[in-house]
Amino acid sequence: MFKCIIYMYGLPYEITTLREVEVELNDGAGMVEVVAALREKVPALEGLVIRTGQDRLEENYKFNINGNFYYAGMDFQLHPGDRIALLVPVTGG
Repeated sequence: MFKCIIYMYGLPYEITTLREVEVELNDGAGMVEVVAALREKVPALEGLVIRTGQDRLEENYKFNINGNFYYAGMDFQLHPGDRIALLVPVTGG
């Protein structure tokens, strides 16, 4: 088990006013485990950022892990030292 800091940007930050949230995860934790830990630690995200009653992100939200984006339906394995952010990628023209 290790402690992981999830950095909050955009609406997740506006909802919580937290720049970072610390959660405990098992080595190799994936999308479901990270969302479950975040939903438990910050219930205010449920219904807006995290799907109600599910350990799944809403469609527009993504995790950025060490520079790579992961969204609902994708999986990953976290390890100590990984950098993870929760955000809505912004595009412009």
